[in-house]
Amino acid sequence: MNIFRPTADNKPTDFLNPLGEDRNEAKGEIRGEAPFVEQNKQQFEKIKQNETDQIRFQQKKLQNSNYQVINFQIVPTTSTDSQSFFQADYNQATAVGSPMTDGVMFGQNLPTATIDVSESKYYNIVYANVRYKGTSFSPGTNVLLSPSYVEFYLMQKLVGGGNTLGGKISRQIEAVPSATTGPVITADGTEYGVQSFGVDVYNENAYYTQTDDLKGMRCNGVALKCIYTNLGAAVAINTIKLDVEIGIDLGTEGNNY
Repeated sequence: MNIFRPTADNKPTDFLNPLGEDRNEAKGEIRGEAPFVEQNKQQFEKIKQNETDQIRFQQKKLQNSNYQVINFQIVPTTSTDSQSFFQADYNQATAVGSPMTDGVMFGQNLPTATIDVSESKYYNIVYANVRYKGTSFSPGTNVLLSPSYVEFYLMQKLVGGGNTLGGKISRQIEAVPSATTGPVITADGTEYGVQSFGVDVYNENAYYTQTDDLKGMRCNGVALKCIYTNLGAAVAINTIKLDVEIGIDLGTEGNNY
């Protein structure tokens, strides 16, 4: 009987039987890593995924509310006259793509108050309110009558950035007016062909209903479109104060419209 003895002259294939199996390998053993090694790897991957999910969950919980209120005040210094009515229009002729004036931009994380539209962030507005108050306390001078309202243009970033406010946001769909019985309807141009919204100062509060599909008005800031106040008595217009509060959803923060 010939006994096979390994020598330095043997080739690696000499250890294989005609079926190509390693003589030193246990019969029925699966080539590659042992099953328990593969299971350990899978368990380790699950642990890492669970830890990642837990960190994300904790970070989300650290933000106790996604609702943020941005407050600012408007004092219409356009006129120093005493009068019982005031109307002023803003940014009417500003073309789409050009920076607006007289507004507030969101989300700048700068060490100074320098305006830079490229540093701003987009958020979804879900609520807005404007509250009137005057500085005179004579009887009747703090009375506000209807209609009284403030209108705002929605802002977007501008190509090239720069130390400016944002620009107007055009409608995403076409709007075609039709008037045949007398009224003139305008649905285009730099005032009505862009996105804006108004707040009734007399009644206060403008809520924007939220659903799974509707997430508010997306913008990186707001700029004045119109101030219209109907006062109960003549007051110095530059003493009027309009306190604005805008509710945004922090979860909608982004760099794109």
